[in-house]
Amino acid sequence: MKICFTRASMMLVAMLLLAAPAMAQYMVKGSVKDAAGEPLIGVSILVKGTTTGTISDFDGNFELNVPGSSENVAIFSYTGFKSQEVAVSSSTGQLAVVLEDDIARLDEVVVTGLASGVKRSNSGNAVATISSGELTGNTTPQTVDNALYGKLTGVNITANGGAPGGGVNVQLRGISTLGAGSSQPLYIIDGVYVNNSTIRTGRSQLNGATGGASSATQDDGANRIADLNPDDIERIEILKGPSAAAIYGTRANAGVILITTKKGKAGETRVSFSQDIGVARGQNFQGFDVWDEAKINNYYGDPARQATELAAFNAAKAEGRESTDWEEYFYGETPLLLNTQVSVSGGSQKTQFFVSGSVLSEDGIIKGTGFDRYSLRANVDHRISDRIKVSVNSSYMKSDNDRGFTGNQNNSGGSIGYALAYLPTYADLEPDENGNYPDNPYFNDNPIAIRDRGVNNQQVDRFVSAASIDIDLYQSANSFLKFKINGGIDYLSGNSLVYFPEDLQHQRASATPGDVMRGRQDDLNYNIQAFLTYNTNLGKINSNTSVGAVRLDERGDFVLNRGRGLIAGQNNLQWANVQSVLSQEQRSITDLGFVVQEDLNWEDKIIVSAGVRFDRSTLNRDQEKYYAFPKLSGAFNLHEFDFWGDNLFSQFKVRAAFGQTGGLPRFSTTFESLTPQLLGGQIGTQVGTRAVDPDLEPETAQELEFGVDLGVLNNRITLEATYYVKDVFGLILDQQPVESSGISVLATNAAELRNTGIELGLGVNVVRRENFNWYTRLLYWSNQSEITKLDIPPYLQGGFGASLGQYLLAEGYSPTTIIGTPSGTDLPAGGFTIHGDRQPDFTMAWSNNITIMKNLDFSFVTQYQSGGAAINLSAFLWDDGGTSPDWDGDDDGDEILNGNERFTARAGADGAGAFIEETSYFKLREAGLYYTFPQEVGVFKRLKLGVSANNMLLWTNYGSYDPEVSNFGSQAVTGNIEVTPYPSSRRFFFHLNADF
Repeated sequence: MKICFTRASMMLVAMLLLAAPAMAQYMVKGSVKDAAGEPLIGVSILVKGTTTGTISDFDGNFELNVPGSSENVAIFSYTGFKSQEVAVSSSTGQLAVVLEDDIARLDEVVVTGLASGVKRSNSGNAVATISSGELTGNTTPQTVDNALYGKLTGVNITANGGAPGGGVNVQLRGISTLGAGSSQPLYIIDGVYVNNSTIRTGRSQLNGATGGASSATQDDGANRIADLNPDDIERIEILKGPSAAAIYGTRANAGVILITTKKGKAGETRVSFSQDIGVARGQNFQGFDVWDEAKINNYYGDPARQATELAAFNAAKAEGRESTDWEEYFYGETPLLLNTQVSVSGGSQKTQFFVSGSVLSEDGIIKGTGFDRYSLRANVDHRISDRIKVSVNSSYMKSDNDRGFTGNQNNSGGSIGYALAYLPTYADLEPDENGNYPDNPYFNDNPIAIRDRGVNNQQVDRFVSAASIDIDLYQSANSFLKFKINGGIDYLSGNSLVYFPEDLQHQRASATPGDVMRGRQDDLNYNIQAFLTYNTNLGKINSNTSVGAVRLDERGDFVLNRGRGLIAGQNNLQWANVQSVLSQEQRSITDLGFVVQEDLNWEDKIIVSAGVRFDRSTLNRDQEKYYAFPKLSGAFNLHEFDFWGDNLFSQFKVRAAFGQTGGLPRFSTTFESLTPQLLGGQIGTQVGTRAVDPDLEPETAQELEFGVDLGVLNNRITLEATYYVKDVFGLILDQQPVESSGISVLATNAAELRNTGIELGLGVNVVRRENFNWYTRLLYWSNQSEITKLDIPPYLQGGFGASLGQYLLAEGYSPTTIIGTPSGTDLPAGGFTIHGDRQPDFTMAWSNNITIMKNLDFSFVTQYQSGGAAINLSAFLWDDGGTSPDWDGDDDGDEILNGNERFTARAGADGAGAFIEETSYFKLREAGLYYTFPQEVGVFKRLKLGVSANNMLLWTNYGSYDPEVSNFGSQAVTGNIEVTPYPSSRRFFFHLNADF
């Protein structure tokens, strides 16, 4: 049947081609340039209301065959410029078209489907985009997700720590899962579904940081989007909610981030070289308290201990080291930051290429930490004929990351930050002339020895390749039929080593001194999709229909081995007395989907898009069932109607959108497990005590979005306003059945939640003159979340117990509500007290771009957050250890020292609230100043020099290094719990960019 249908389709196409009558036509010639007089290569020139068109050549020249003999309109469009309509006729002479910059990006094409796009001015959704200039043109970001700070509405970003190499969680429009699924958006690079997981290293097992939640969450690992070189990116598009992301189906609950890498352009070969050289410094040091005799007597109550410490203090004083600034000692490195990029691009009308190579090398503010990334890329586009185009994008990336030992620990001493909380300024911890490290009398290990001799390294080799074939099956004056097939692979191989030598202080106290973790992960993702797209004009309505299929496969193999009782000087597992497999997982996942979408456009006045995707996945409980994810959006450009007649508004668009998406559970969430068990001396299996509801459904989200987009004074002033309601259904939680069932927990659909939010974006071209241009943009966004349904008893999660602060999961409350002692209220799950909410009240960002004399560019990005809360256990430890900056002060004059008063308040009326703090802040995210030479300089066709800073300034009342950093920063809900993480850094750069 399929063969017959295919043959019939081919015959129909052939008949249409043969039957197409010869039409009268005339030719229009001309050139296209920008405002500076430079020719534009590859400008699309289309006869309005038809599919007839051409593109400009190397010199910006074009020849356009116009069907018919009457007057017509030619539409000129080019990325980054405003589209322009020009009347043409058979008597039209040589055209000289000048395109203006599209500051408001209204003519930018954004995604509406897997095989279709639409101009931003016609989109029914609020779709955010970031250009390469916004991503890397201002300063040098360490990772792609780090570059998103302050540039998008509806995006909240947190980090595990400030260590080089990432470890960032991007959250779009609030909470999308309570932990069973991924809180990170789906990343797609050139059509390839890529792996952004965090590879477990076992670091938290070695230093005992196993409390609070899954131990793996405190490994402080980097998510794997860190492997991608930001300089290779041309554009990022963010689909923030289900109304825009519905066409991506079962993996899009947390949003979708589409990354397009750079391509070559027809024209002469261009060689580009850039060198960034910079340094980093630790940010927002607390200035730990300096110890003296009075403080020793106040802190140590035992007279014998007082005498011991006073003797140690006097000895240190005699040697001039009684006031050691341990914060500066451990976090005060000034590391060198290097980023070198070389690219070659160009091509002919048929073949274009872009080839690049880069090396990034960044040391950390803690000695021995750093991040190196090496990348190679080759992107080639080739037009085989007028009807067939082939594209291949391939890249190889290698990352090498040393993250050190900070954060939580449990009596192992395996954390520099934790040990630092208990170090008096007169402590003697330096190694002797033979390299022997003294024992630390104040904690479980010497943090200098941990820094110098511990190993926490992860290396990743990665290959990502995408390919596509576009075929024009049929084309007439008013319609066309296209076929596109594309896909790709993402192969990742990671190796980790976490090692404590046997002669470290805390290891000598162990029965099996010498501890090593070796991890290995091999992941292969591959996907393919094929689409037919038919576009035709039905009178004044343009119809674009696309149908297609998508398949995604994931294969993964992970193993984490541990060896204890190592032979001296060895970290090989074979030299361990006790060897064990800590974790092993082999993963095989397949998703299959079918998509149909229809886009209708009535003369850019009313634009409607409707579609549905049907998906099934082996991660679902019912692996054979297809789930439907519909979408519908409409845009109404009132300014395009004849009745409008208002010259003030260059755009007045009202839009609305609806969509549904799915959220796949983590691997193994939907299955019962078998565990190995010794039975009668023989290995056997035992059914696990965690069961799964046989009627378990995948988590789904639906969103209603309403918005208005305004443009005033030829878009010199633009406003985007959006309101959304995002509901998440079928949230998977563990229910506790009766004990007699023999089951400890049952995975079931037990909750629903709602996110509501507002997003505003105001852009103003304050000054637009030939020699001075100033564009400013102000962003505002807020989100509120609430559990609207909970079918299991309310409970507490995350953290380290109610006495230190936890998160409440109860109907009628935000899932990010932070509670704790004291008890005695009517609050569910223990009657504790609400101390705050992790989510901020609102966030704002302000960016400015100023160009003087076309050559001098100054830009900066600031961000302000109002509200939000975090559990600051760093401050708790500093008070406990006597190192808080104001520990021996007495602010309220009650003759009780500040440190003692705060620490004891936790057991009194303040309870956990003593160390739960507001996270409001103001940050200068980026600032850059560049000069571009107006003419060629020697062998350089273009030379640009500049300086920039990243994370330059921070103002906050939060009592630690960074209110956006926490040990659980990657968690969907239970983040913002800080236990001495790696501090954030300020980064300063000098830049050289040259084209040959």
